[in-house]
Amino acid sequence: MLFKMVRKIIHTFLISGMVVSLFLAVFLTSLQYVAFNRNFYKEEYEKNNVMSVTGMSIDELMKVTQIMQKYLMDKEETLDVMAKINGSMQRMFNDRELAHMKDVKDLFQMGFLTRNISIIVFILIFTYFLFEKSFYKAFDYLLKGTIFIIILLLVFALAVTLNFDNWFTGFHLVFFDNDLWLLNVETDRLIQMFPLEFFQDAVFVIFRNTFFTFIVILAIVYGVVKMTKKPVFK
Repeated sequence: MLFKMVRKIIHTFLISGMVVSLFLAVFLTSLQYVAFNRNFYKEEYEKNNVMSVTGMSIDELMKVTQIMQKYLMDKEETLDVMAKINGSMQRMFNDRELAHMKDVKDLFQMGFLTRNISIIVFILIFTYFLFEKSFYKAFDYLLKGTIFIIILLLVFALAVTLNFDNWFTGFHLVFFDNDLWLLNVETDRLIQMFPLEFFQDAVFVIFRNTFFTFIVILAIVYGVVKMTKKPVFK
């Protein structure tokens, strides 16, 4: 009796681990795609009139963006660079901005690691169910987990849409242990480059990509389960 109870607990834990790892793998991959998509940045700069606000040309902004992306990928040592602003070469970011971007870089590096570990964990658990249970059961667990994730994504989308400002502030309070992210739009170029509208669009694209990825996963897994000719939720 005790053995069966322990086995059930472990089984539930593994299913949860498979679902969570799948979500993290897809979500963080979607985030990475947006964060390193140069076209997305260019479109946002033009949409938010960043050139006028910063006094920089679009080409100069894209040069700084490329350096920033390399920095977040740990391929550049520093963001303390010079840029042509209002016709003269000036220091792009001040010390406070540089300190905040160091925190952002650490967060990205943790995200890369989490994504890679999540992929491995998902493959290991899914493979375990394939051999320990059955082909049908493994995909049945995956189907139910995918439906659960899609429901959570819809709830998340509703919550964020209702009050993006509060959600954005809460995100920073959770993931940063200082107030370096509180910047001055009049003097700090980092927030001039990336106003709130930039992050609203970024979150939307990340959510959209994540959501439709899981819709595709759901369709594929559902098709596989149906081909087994067994009731889907038996």
